[in-house]
Amino acid sequence: MIFRAFSQQRDFLLCQKRVIGAFAGKRGGKTEVGAVRGIVHSENLVGFRPNGIDPYLGIIIAPTGDMLRRLSMKKFLAYAKPFGHNEHKTHSEVTWHNGALIQGISADKPQRLEGAKANWIWIDEVFQCPKEVFLEARARVADTQGTLWCTGSLGVQYRNPKLHWAYREFKENPGENTACFEWSTADNPFFPKDEIISLKNELDPVTFRQMFTITWDIPGTGLVYGDISQANFIKGYRYNPQLETYIAIDWGWAHPMACLFFQYDRRNDTVYLFDEIVASGMKLEVLWDRIMAKRQEYGGDLFRVKEWICDIAGNQEREQTGLSNVAWFAEKPRNIHFKYTSSLINYGIALVRTYVKTGLGQVKFFIDEVRCPKSVDGLKTYSYPEKNGIIISETPVKKDDDCVDGIRYFFVNILDKKLGETFNQFSRWKL
Repeated sequence: MIFRAFSQQRDFLLCQKRVIGAFAGKRGGKTEVGAVRGIVHSENLVGFRPNGIDPYLGIIIAPTGDMLRRLSMKKFLAYAKPFGHNEHKTHSEVTWHNGALIQGISADKPQRLEGAKANWIWIDEVFQCPKEVFLEARARVADTQGTLWCTGSLGVQYRNPKLHWAYREFKENPGENTACFEWSTADNPFFPKDEIISLKNELDPVTFRQMFTITWDIPGTGLVYGDISQANFIKGYRYNPQLETYIAIDWGWAHPMACLFFQYDRRNDTVYLFDEIVASGMKLEVLWDRIMAKRQEYGGDLFRVKEWICDIAGNQEREQTGLSNVAWFAEKPRNIHFKYTSSLINYGIALVRTYVKTGLGQVKFFIDEVRCPKSVDGLKTYSYPEKNGIIISETPVKKDDDCVDGIRYFFVNILDKKLGETFNQFSRWKL
């Protein structure tokens, strides 16, 4: 087997503790070293005390069956090629030439761990696995005094990693037989350095830190958009008929309805939020009249709108009209058709952050603070719930979020493809 371990990987491989964590940035090489450790243990039958009944058993766990096949087991088998083994793909089992047995199990079917007497267990992408799987894995290696190691990367969904059980097990209150190894993507000498610079330029600081470095620090504030600053706010934006114009609506009745007006400069990849209509108890007819008034205000140019965007709730029937809001707008003489899609809140937040401020400090999202006071207030106050100064949930507080929701709808529906490409471009590179 050819495997060139860099220093952090080497330290992990040589560790003699029984519960080991290896946490790295995306493409940091943690899955590779997790697989290699499994091969070393299986080839050398590490810690095996034959009793004539139980075989030497290793178990690979991934969050789902799909991830087990595509990622963890695939990586293990790639490094296992030089060694004699037989693979049973249907049952995700590998029989080693020396009689050792390696089984693949998905965390969504933890019952397969019952009764197992494992000599080693590797949990890959541990941040996506429930704590129950980790605790069960510890029990499964107890009889053999075997080794359990966990590998994983923080992602954009973990804005407060200290809330994850892995933090408590490996950092906050580790046992005497527990060890923790951490490194960033930049520590991997096989990952292109210019790609790191490019990603840092494309992503906002928080997203870059969560994806490509390992940090357990809780922000000093629970603000969702902690990087928003005066640099994002402008006064007296002049509508440019040459740029693409978009309207995004967060529907509401008891809570305010927010109708936001955007322009996008595709050449400079810059977004401008230049006007808003925000009010509670506003009938659709009133909203339409107020939008028409904007047309007068901007000389008619505003209504060369490229896309109208809303949240998926707009397709639900409304008592005030007997129709959904989307259907009402689609009727003549309006003939307006909306674009809407569902997405995870934190994913959309990460996308907005990439324009609020990139990793290199560039601002690409500007808001007219005179015409959009509600949007400015929303961006400044949108927060995660806190208790005693500690963020207690990954989901922002559902309060005064009408404008920030409308902002998120625009970015997800219009600019999502760009972030998706950025987030996935590191998958092209292999060790």
